[in-house]
Amino acid sequence: MEGIAHLGENVEEFEAPALGMQFATKEEARDYYEEYGRRNGFGIRTRSTHTYNGQISDAKFVCVSEGVNKDLNKSMVEKGNGDVGDDGSNSKEGGLRKRKTSTIRCDCDAFMRIKFNNFNGVWAIINFDDSHNHKLVSPCKRIRLKSNRTLPSAVKNLATSFHFHNMVLSKIPEIFGGATIGYDSRDIYNYMLRSRNIDGGDTQGVMTYFRQRQAQNPQFFYAIQCDASGRAINFFWVEARARMSYQYFGDVVSFDTTYRTNKYRMPFAPFTGINHHRQSIQFGCALMQDETEVSFKWVFETWLEAMGGRHPKAILTDQDLAMKKAIADVFPDSRHRLCLWHIMKKFGEKLSHVYNSKSPFKNEIQNCI
Repeated sequence: MEGIAHLGENVEEFEAPALGMQFATKEEARDYYEEYGRRNGFGIRTRSTHTYNGQISDAKFVCVSEGVNKDLNKSMVEKGNGDVGDDGSNSKEGGLRKRKTSTIRCDCDAFMRIKFNNFNGVWAIINFDDSHNHKLVSPCKRIRLKSNRTLPSAVKNLATSFHFHNMVLSKIPEIFGGATIGYDSRDIYNYMLRSRNIDGGDTQGVMTYFRQRQAQNPQFFYAIQCDASGRAINFFWVEARARMSYQYFGDVVSFDTTYRTNKYRMPFAPFTGINHHRQSIQFGCALMQDETEVSFKWVFETWLEAMGGRHPKAILTDQDLAMKKAIADVFPDSRHRLCLWHIMKKFGEKLSHVYNSKSPFKNEIQNCI
C-alpha cells in the first residue's frame, strides 16, 4: 500500500518513527518500532491497548526501561531478629531483612503510540518520544538484546541434522559466529526440545498412572500443562508422603535439571531435601519441555500449590539465568544459592590456566572451600 512504512534491510535507509507514519497492521507497527530499537540499542514492549466496539483501536509501545519496579519499594521484609545489610550480612538492629533486587526499569519516557484510522483502514503514529534517560546498548552488545534472540531457519535446519546424527549441538553457535550472534547453545537446545512430540500413547499412559495413584491416595498431587494445540508439554507430580515430609524438612530445597535419561530427553527436575537422618528425600518431580523461564515458572508455581503455599527458606540450584528469574518471581522471600558441585565443575573450564594438578592454586582453593 502506498505511503505505508515497511522494514528496510539497510541501516542507512531505515527511517526513525515519525508522526503520521502509516502501517497496514498493528503488528507491523510494533515490528517497525522493535527494529528501530534493535538498531539503536534498546528493547521495547507493549504498554497498553484500547478497544472500541470490540476491536483494538490504539496501542502504546514503550522502552523496556519504562516504569519502575514496584518490588524495590518492598525491599524490606520482616525476618526474624536480625537485619541483612547491603553486603548480605546480618545486622542486629531491628527485625528486617533487606532483599537485593535488580531491574532495568528506570522510568524511561520513550514511547510510540499508534491509532487505527477507520476511514482508510491503516494504523498511524499519533505520538512519538525518543528521549531515553539511560545509556543505550553499545553496537557490539546489541546482538544480545532479547529482540535479537531468534534462530534463523539455517540454524534450525542444521540443529535438526546434528540431532539426527547424534552430533554435539553446542558447536552450532561457533559455526555461525560465536559472540557475534544473538543466540547460544541453550536456545538451540530448547528449540530441539520444543520441536519433538510426545507419543499420544505415552501421554495417555502417564495420565492413567497419575489417576490410579490419586485414586489410591487422594493426597497424591499431579498437574499437566498443555500448549495451544492441546499437547502435553510439562508434567509435575508429588507423592502424599513427600507433601507431609516437606512440612517438617522443607526449609532447604535443591532443584536440579541435569537428568535427561528418558526416551524424549526431557529435563527431569526433582525437588530434593534432607531429613533428620541426613538422608535425601524427594519433595516432587517434573518432566519439562524445555529450560525456559516460562517452564520454570509453571513448575515452581505448581509445586508451591502442592505444598500448600509454603515457601522454602532457601533453594539451591545450578547457574541458570532463566531459573534465577523464575525463582525471583515465585519465591521472592527465599534465599537463592548456587550449588557448590556445579561451581566446582566449571573450575577446569574457567580456570584452566591455574587450576591443574601441578599448580598449588588447586589445593589452596579446595582448602578454602
